[in-house]
Amino acid sequence: MYKIGDYVVHNGHGVCTILDETFNETMNKSFFKLETIHNKMSIMMPKDKTDAFLRPILSKDEIIKAINEGINYSKEYNKDNKERKNEFQELVTSNNINDTIKLLRFLYQLSIDKKKEKKTLGSFDSQFLQQAERKLFNELAISANISKEEAHLYIINVLKDNDDGE
Repeated sequence: MYKIGDYVVHNGHGVCTILDETFNETMNKSFFKLETIHNKMSIMMPKDKTDAFLRPILSKDEIIKAINEGINYSKEYNKDNKERKNEFQELVTSNNINDTIKLLRFLYQLSIDKKKEKKTLGSFDSQFLQQAERKLFNELAISANISKEEAHLYIINVLKDNDDGE
């Protein structure tokens, strides 16, 4: 079980710190008070729901292994906007780091394709990109004890630049 001071990954909000543990007498439930790393937002998480929404932060080695394996993931994304949005929503809210990496591969390729057409990512694609990057950059930064910028550079170099020459 988690304890105060632990870093965790919330499926919808990314990396959080457990700040406190409280008991709500009215609801007869115990809660963890979480704080997101990226914007210091507070989240009250019922302790009996942690398995559905939280996972422990991975080690630096586990994250780097997953990122390095990510270069083998397909970059082919769904061209249908509605279907792609649904697929991306499922990936961004998954608490599996491999799904986050897959989503980034798709979005980096989509971004390249849009630039070739002299276009930019649409609003929902941009939002998914921001969420996925924030989740992965923050997790690597915390685990490796590096800055978010250093994590960003590492991930971009592996997933975006060092593949098929694109």
